[in-house]
Amino acid sequence: MAGIDPQHFIPEGKDFHYDEFPFYWLVRLHALYTLELERVLKRLKTGIPQRRVLIVLRQHGIVSVSTLAMHVVIKPSTLTRILQRMREAGLIEMRTNAEDARVTDVVITPDGEALAVQIEQATHRIFVRGYQGLTAEELEQLMETLKHMFANLSEH
Repeated sequence: MAGIDPQHFIPEGKDFHYDEFPFYWLVRLHALYTLELERVLKRLKTGIPQRRVLIVLRQHGIVSVSTLAMHVVIKPSTLTRILQRMREAGLIEMRTNAEDARVTDVVITPDGEALAVQIEQATHRIFVRGYQGLTAEELEQLMETLKHMFANLSEH
């Protein structure tokens, strides 16, 4: 594949084959990943959006709603409803930012931290299975490729 022209992967003309289209495989992988996560998270009575929120909060501590929306890839209006339910469940706290009253900050609670640990343990096997047979170098290259493609599409 090293000598294949990148134009080969653009869906045009009679030479195009969908099963050689990188986005076809990204979509299929994402769908399968989502199904597996939903199956496991359902047992914990939670879902993918809550998992994403908890992961970001564990890594970054206090995060504004707008920054959280960017990292969890959820529209701010949708995220606000998710956060309200998570606050009612005692998983997060929401507070006005001390420096800018227009900003709402979100922080994980001990109950949220406990759920995050359960989620991590419950989903561990999904990632181990997904990475099976790949070397660290292959995973690093995959990450770089995906970041590069993301940057390409993010440019205006």
